[in-house]
Amino acid sequence: MKNKKWFAVKTLYVTRAVGRTKGKQAFAELLEERVVLFQAANANAAAKAAEKDAKDYSEYTYQNVDGQAVRTEYLNACDVFELYETLESGVELFASTEVLTKKASKADLISRRLGKLETNSTIKMRKRFMSKELSSYI
Repeated sequence: MKNKKWFAVKTLYVTRAVGRTKGKQAFAELLEERVVLFQAANANAAAKAAEKDAKDYSEYTYQNVDGQAVRTEYLNACDVFELYETLESGVELFASTEVLTKKASKADLISRRLGKLETNSTIKMRKRFMSKELSSYI
């Protein structure tokens, strides 16, 4: 792949369990971000490859333990990051910045980027997005 560069591309998805369930359940959807590596001539070509990968990734539907269909929707959003270093252990694959317009605590900033620690009820909701086959291992 002569004259091609490496790009890390972040894409966003939302996953939903669809269909009737036993009893009433609290609202839950799963927001996912993926960072995938692509080799391409330029950022536009990397974005195009990432868009195709994202559409393929989001086509898969499976059944959860409650018998619901679990579907993933690509949010048609990607962020391309060109890698300038040789790929090896410790190389930065993706970086993102945000302009902060208000003072925020360290804890707020961490939860914004890494999420909050999950409670037992949130962990239970997360299990809704597991395949029926995978849930037998838990």
